[in-house]
Amino acid sequence: MKLTNQNIADVVEKIQNFFEPIKLPKKEKIRILLLIEEVLLRYQEKFGEDHDFDFVKKKWFGTPKISIKIKGTPYNPLEDNDESQIFSEKIINRLLNYEKAGLIYRYENNYNEIIASADKEFRSFKIPGGQITILIVGAILTAFIISNFSQTTQNIFVYDILTPILNTLIGTLITVNLPLIFISIVASICAMEDVTMLNDVGSKILLRFLALMFFFAFMSIFICAIFFPVMDYNFSGNSSIGDKVLSQFFELILSIFPQDIFMAFVEKNILQIMVLAFVTGICVTMLGNRVSNFKNLIMDLRQIIFKIVGIVFRLIPIILFLFIIKIMLVYSATDILDVWKLIAVKYALFLAICFIMLLRISIKYDVKILDFLKKIYPAILISFKTASGVASLQKNLELCKKELKIDSTLCDFYIPLSHTLCSSTLVIGIVVSVFYAAEFSDTTISFEEIFIIAFLAVLFAIASVGGNGGIIATLSLLLTQLDFSLDAIGPIAVSDIFTAHFSIVAALIIRDCDLFDLSQKVKLSE
Repeated sequence: MKLTNQNIADVVEKIQNFFEPIKLPKKEKIRILLLIEEVLLRYQEKFGEDHDFDFVKKKWFGTPKISIKIKGTPYNPLEDNDESQIFSEKIINRLLNYEKAGLIYRYENNYNEIIASADKEFRSFKIPGGQITILIVGAILTAFIISNFSQTTQNIFVYDILTPILNTLIGTLITVNLPLIFISIVASICAMEDVTMLNDVGSKILLRFLALMFFFAFMSIFICAIFFPVMDYNFSGNSSIGDKVLSQFFELILSIFPQDIFMAFVEKNILQIMVLAFVTGICVTMLGNRVSNFKNLIMDLRQIIFKIVGIVFRLIPIILFLFIIKIMLVYSATDILDVWKLIAVKYALFLAICFIMLLRISIKYDVKILDFLKKIYPAILISFKTASGVASLQKNLELCKKELKIDSTLCDFYIPLSHTLCSSTLVIGIVVSVFYAAEFSDTTISFEEIFIIAFLAVLFAIASVGGNGGIIATLSLLLTQLDFSLDAIGPIAVSDIFTAHFSIVAALIIRDCDLFDLSQKVKLSE
């Protein structure tokens, strides 16, 4: 067949009919059709309408599969980042990101080939937690086998082999994460310049985000101090308690300003690095177009660092596997089972903050809590099923506009920005993890460290890369800054399996409550 518009339309219709009997969600079928149509149009633009292509339908062990083959030079339409295209590379990647159907490209024997397939009706059982669960079980079994060797052999394995390997891997993780955080903060501030200029309430919303996250951080610290008895309330010395507190706070303020820029990176002082990043970002923003080349350099550097981080983050499963083996061999059963407390405190905080936010709008605006939750329930369900804030973003936008009657412009501005810059549950998770790590390390948290934890939790929530890799890299930096045992990372990662779904749901409820409150204030001010 020729790559004419009519033939492309016919092929898309044939594919639709071919996949129709398969029990796929309607949205996923649409994704396949959109991708295939876009691929064929890109091939048409590349090779011309007179160029031939082959279309084949078949079933392989009950799995429906279609193949499109085009002879010519190698060209992968799924990675075409031509800005003139209607579908950007980012949109293509999102369309490719789904479970029950697949689309791949390959080049063989002078032919470009696109293959689309859908899973069979009877799918294999999914393990809760996926790869992490399998990894944990494997690590426990490995530790059980090693525990049958002599104590001398175990000590050699743990302290002479396992510990040096873990120190090297964590060091690599921290090394790549330091420049990532610095560049991410600078780039975020530069990007926010344009966003705030487009909206009169932009700067107020950004300040609102910061105020909310610091509130969540300090509330988490207060609750954690009850469940984890690691706070050091002893202000011994010749000075009074007030003088001691003031002295510690003054020392903290002075310590965040680096005396040597390069030493801040060498000594891995994340507090000073973040302050440097904020100062750099603000200065670049103030200079505006006079340093446009530097802005472009920062954006390019971020892409390079993201690529490096993506490669290094492939070590995360290995790090978790080794940490769990070490914990099983070195720590007592009581220390290991104490992870229940970490999970319980996270759930308690998520529920408490959701209740506070719901109660706030209920009292202020006479809103019935159950009615409010019913209106955003479809987005909550998507978040819970997928454990992804991105998956429910579009539905949440739609519900806030239609059901909550919030101004469309405010929704389009607030929700995507909040998802990126106001990760409420991540702040809570970081604070709780730090307190758990302090108890796990059998150490205390001093007064000045409270402010360090709150400050870094908020900044890490903004600057961290998503996913398990980003969280583990963040905690590695934070625990290193506080001089806590990095062994706590293993149980913390395990706890995320049991809290991930509800964490995303809580973040959505908190965000919608604050957006509703903001929208009412905007209405009153008009």
